[in-house]
Amino acid sequence: MLKATSDEVRELEVLMKRAPKAHIRRKAMALWNLAQGRSQREVAVFLGASRASIQDWKRRFETEGVAGLELRPGRGRPRQAQLEEVEAVLRQTPHNFGIPQTRWTLELLTQVVPSLKGFTPSGVWRVLHRYGLSYKRGQPVVHSPDPAYVQKRGFEDSASRSHPKPGANGLAVHG
Repeated sequence: MLKATSDEVRELEVLMKRAPKAHIRRKAMALWNLAQGRSQREVAVFLGASRASIQDWKRRFETEGVAGLELRPGRGRPRQAQLEEVEAVLRQTPHNFGIPQTRWTLELLTQVVPSLKGFTPSGVWRVLHRYGLSYKRGQPVVHSPDPAYVQKRGFEDSASRSHPKPGANGLAVHG
């Protein structure tokens, strides 16, 4: 049973219904049920939590109040990827690292950025996303379904493909 004032019980009731964070709603619901006289075991079974968690939430609420419902910093595994390393590499071309390419790929980043070694391409993508960086895979060759594409780009025939007309843009090959 939780010893709480009527104001605290009302506050728990509001939090369990309207708190923006789900973990606070869940803890408030547990504590509100304890304040209503339910046992820790009943509340743990009802919420699918361990009795140890219920005890911890109760103890923190009794000592810290509502602030004790927040998650404490430093939980979980520390991040391996270092933003500074990733940004330092991305601001340079692969040529600066002895790689004969003009664009970064997710696989190349795992080879060059020390803190990304061992990451999968999807893991690198998640790191970039987490840091607010975007990745757009480049296309090595521009293709068009238009049969007149070659002429429109300034190429008269297959022999002149390697030498475009003066003023015409040549195809860029990346990779």
